[in-house]
Amino acid sequence: MTQMSDEQFQILIETIKSLAPQKTEQEEPQSKGSFSNCPVRFSGQRDHDAVDEFITAVETYKEVEGISDKDALKGISLLFSNIAITWWKGVRREATTWDDALQLLRDHFSPTKPSYQIYMEIFETKQGSTEAIDTFICKQRALLAKLPEGRHNEETELDFIYGLMLQKYRERIPRHEVKSFRELLERGRNVERTRQ
Repeated sequence: MTQMSDEQFQILIETIKSLAPQKTEQEEPQSKGSFSNCPVRFSGQRDHDAVDEFITAVETYKEVEGISDKDALKGISLLFSNIAITWWKGVRREATTWDDALQLLRDHFSPTKPSYQIYMEIFETKQGSTEAIDTFICKQRALLAKLPEGRHNEETELDFIYGLMLQKYRERIPRHEVKSFRELLERGRNVERTRQ
């Protein structure tokens, strides 16, 4: 048995590499899954929050299952029911990519609310007398997140929400002492614990 020299071994390796099929950067990775077992469904309700929840859940499922964009686009109809199925039949030719499909879904079922409407929702929603601080702040921050990104810094957002909190919290938590939502929540929880 003859042994190969290092040079011969390198030539063999290079030859094997050159014969192997080359994968281009633009090739999409082989899909590992489909939406057939995805528990999330969308029935076509015109509700911004429902559409956002659906898209977030589907994107997460797609990523976890390793579904390629191409296969996701083919299988998205599995996730629709009721009027959403009819809608998809009419627009599917317009969706040439996965991102196109999601944008069509948003455009049809979740048109973006103008900022002034979001502000109205924020300021007409004061904290309920039995509403926990966590729940109230969570709802308000979800509304703030619908505004264009970078519109307000955290300090300004705190000002908005602080003024809508129940008096019992504002009496015990001076606004100037709170610099973040985390601090506001911690202090608010302490107020709730001491009142119980």
